[in-house]
This record gives sequence, structure tokens and C-alpha cells, in this order.
Amino acid sequence: MGLCLRCGKEIKEASVFCPHCGERISSKAFDPSDEDIDQEDFRIFIGKNADHYLRKFRNFQHNGEGRFAVTWNWSAFWMGFIWILYRKMYLWALLAFIIALTPVTYPLAMIGWGIVGNYLYYRQARKKILEYKSRPSITPRSLSLEELGGINRWVWFVGIIFFLFILVAVALGFMIFFHFLKYSLFEWPEFIEI
Repeated sequence: MGLCLRCGKEIKEASVFCPHCGERISSKAFDPSDEDIDQEDFRIFIGKNADHYLRKFRNFQHNGEGRFAVTWNWSAFWMGFIWILYRKMYLWALLAFIIALTPVTYPLAMIGWGIVGNYLYYRQARKKILEYKSRPSITPRSLSLEELGGINRWVWFVGIIFFLFILVAVALGFMIFFHFLKYSLFEWPEFIEI
């Protein structure tokens, strides 16, 4: 099912005209395409640093397709979870947070976020812009494109708390480890000489 671009009511895919208002149905009612997105839409969605991200996004738009290409994002590399949350990619931020809690995989995840960060952001921006543009023009748009995209200003506060949480967890881990070593709460096997 799609939405009529004029009246905003649901229509069946086989319809040529809207049964509610009589408007001729275009294919955009069912599947808006990437051709409907221009650079200005990305610029509005991204906000600050739009030129930087638009240069990266061009790597994904060869031949009109949104294919993955290797790019590098230093912010995603160093701040992973915080950068992803800052750019409003909430599900990816949850995954990054869970990975950050496993110290063995975290260094590999840092490299991974650095490599795929721009592509994840491109996909997020493209998806949100298409959703925004597929809304009927007659229906009130609760959020502007600028508000859908952009950044979360409160993330730096969350980032500081996250950093302190990780710091405390690492410190507690070392304290527990050295406590076991000092008080020999675990016993070395008799056949090993220390």
C-alpha cells in the first residue's frame, strides 16, 4: 500500500487514480527513488560539516547506486558509540555500546566503525530523506528535514558518563585481578613453581 501524495490516504498498488480524491497516482507514492534526493537535501539533513560528509557520500553514489565503498571516519574510529549516537543512529549506537562492553572485540570494532561509519551515516540520511519526501505534501510534517537529521547536542554529556563508566569498569577489573593475586584466592597448582 502507498499514500496518495495529494490527500494522504492509503491507496492500493494497482490503482491508477486515488479513490478518495481522484489524483493520478505516480510511482513515487509506492517507492520514492534516489533521484528524488539532491545534494541540498543531504546538506539540510546533515547540517554542520555537510561538505565533509557530501565528499564521502559521493563514493557511495557511483552509477546512481548506494553501494558500499571503503572510506575512513576518524570521529567514528576514536569515539564509536558517541559519534554514532551524536549522528542519531540509535540502533547502531546500541550495538556499539554492547561491543564497547566487551574489551576483546573493542579494538577491532574501532577499526570497523572507522571504515563503515560514513556508509552507515549515508544510509541513515538517505533513508530518512526518502521517508520525509514520501509523506504526502498535504499532511502536516511534524519534524523538518533539519530536525530529523543533524546532531544530538546532549550526546557529549552522555559521552562523558560513558567514558567514566568504562574507566571505572576497567579500574574495578584491575583491582579485582590484583586482589586475587595478592591474597591468593585462587591457588596455583602444586606442580608449578613460582
